[in-house]
Amino acid sequence: MTTQASRSRGRGVFPLLAGAVVVLFIGLGLWWFFEGRHWQSTDNAYLEADMAVIAAKVPGYVAAVAVTDNQRVRAGDPLVRIVDAEYRAALARAEAEVERLSRERGVRASVVIAETSQVAEAEAALRAAEAEARRAAADAERAERLLTQGFATRAIVDQRRAQAEASAAAVAERRAAIAAARAGQQAATGSEGGAGAALKAAVAQAEAARLDLENTVIRAPLDGVVGNRSVRPGQFARQGQQLMVVVPVDEAYLVANFKETQISGLKPGMPVDIELDAYPGIGLKGRIDSFSPASGSRFSVIPPENATGNFTRIVQRVPVKILIDRPLPDGVRLVPGLSAEVRADLRRAPGA
Repeated sequence: MTTQASRSRGRGVFPLLAGAVVVLFIGLGLWWFFEGRHWQSTDNAYLEADMAVIAAKVPGYVAAVAVTDNQRVRAGDPLVRIVDAEYRAALARAEAEVERLSRERGVRASVVIAETSQVAEAEAALRAAEAEARRAAADAERAERLLTQGFATRAIVDQRRAQAEASAAAVAERRAAIAAARAGQQAATGSEGGAGAALKAAVAQAEAARLDLENTVIRAPLDGVVGNRSVRPGQFARQGQQLMVVVPVDEAYLVANFKETQISGLKPGMPVDIELDAYPGIGLKGRIDSFSPASGSRFSVIPPENATGNFTRIVQRVPVKILIDRPLPDGVRLVPGLSAEVRADLRRAPGA
């Protein structure tokens, strides 16, 4: 009797279990139809920030480091000072050269002015000689007419001709004097132009020396927090050597790597829900900002080459930039590199 009762109860439990399973599958199907199919999510998401790598612009020994590890700085704050004695001396030499060339150019400008005055005087003398030559030629012509009429002698005619020829020679002399004066003017102008070019080069060199001196003080390019500080006072900093990193933690954003099969319904401006692994249970809000122009694999050091005989199809992931809404909940600090989970409701309109 006991065995028969157990078999009877067993036959009664099986239909209940089967019914429960059917109800569960129906419930899951209804949930997926009305809710689940409208959501896209990924846990392949990480916080990022546009970190600024601080490097030395000019080489030299480090005189002082004005910041410590994990210190918050503002744009323009001094970070590192390099010994500047050599750069100050270079600037003084460049400024002295500018002053010397400026004076030299002033002297040459005076020469140009003097040569220009000589040209003007020679031109005035030429005009006077040409007027005298015209008068002498007219006198010689009148003397010729008077000679034919019997009112002048041959001696007077010869005298007037000699005066006309002398006046013509004087005109030629004045023209030669103008050519010589203009040649001197051109030479002086060319010399003054060369001095001007040399002065411009010296001014540019002085400006470069001034910039080098200013670059001995390395300043923060943006607001952020100092990290990865490797510079120490007394060490030699080479040009371009990384000294530290400034992380703009207040402008951190999220990069979510969605599968290529998920991005068709995502749109810029669409709101998303975010949960950081470091702060479980605390929900953050954000909005899709933009999509990467290529899949993540295309930006790898060695991009995959699929045109091979052993091709294996792999679902690609597309990086999606997400801006996190501010203000943040109390106690939440955004640190680049933290992992997160992102969920997007495709029914939400962009900008909603």
